[in-house]
Amino acid sequence: MLKLFSNITPVKRKTPVRALTIVDQKTPFAIREAYKSLYTNILYLNTPDKCKKIAITSAVPAEGKTCVATNLAITIAQNAENKRVLLIDTDMRQPKVAKLLSLDIRGRGLSEYLAGLDAKPSLTFLPEYNLTVLSAGGPNVNPSMLIGSSRMGELIRICEEQFDYIIIDTPPVNVVTDALLLNETVNGYIISTLSDYSNVNQVSECVENLERIGAQIYGVVLSSLKIKASSSRYSKYGKYSRYK
Repeated sequence: MLKLFSNITPVKRKTPVRALTIVDQKTPFAIREAYKSLYTNILYLNTPDKCKKIAITSAVPAEGKTCVATNLAITIAQNAENKRVLLIDTDMRQPKVAKLLSLDIRGRGLSEYLAGLDAKPSLTFLPEYNLTVLSAGGPNVNPSMLIGSSRMGELIRICEEQFDYIIIDTPPVNVVTDALLLNETVNGYIISTLSDYSNVNQVSECVENLERIGAQIYGVVLSSLKIKASSSRYSKYGKYSRYK
């Protein structure tokens, strides 16, 4: 049996993460509460497995899926007492998790493990978030083949035994098939959309693609929504700013 925890590297970074990108105490109240609400909904999901495995995807690029996946993973890790959370970046074509978290991964990650170059996946533990991360790694000529491989399924099965939540950032559904190939290994999908950017027809196509393979769709997250404090029932908590 592969022991993943023997290969986790604790990291303390010198460069801070970008403001209003990663959720922290300085993040506007409405945004923090939105992610907590999302976490609460996931907490009460009726899944057949003890470990909840949620894929975050989108219809097309630039709809905020990596930000949603990362902030959701952080929110769970910081609010679920004594629970272990793993964030996996499976977008090997345009990986963003490592950059978003300012990780110095030196090109090692999921792709190296799936390709058989690494005997164990290079997991990174972030103490400030209580979060474990598996970055996408270096570029590969055939990411779809790696994602659909038996080695990927084996990785998830092993991780299930050692983590309580696995959040997976996936490529856009309407662009490549990678996210769809994970259907047999995850409990379901959350679709990320962006206000004033996402197209309803493209989102509908994304839903149809997921439904076609029998995937469980847990919901849609809308980011960058402008809310007028004067008309909001939460106005006493202050003005809500646009966020991504």
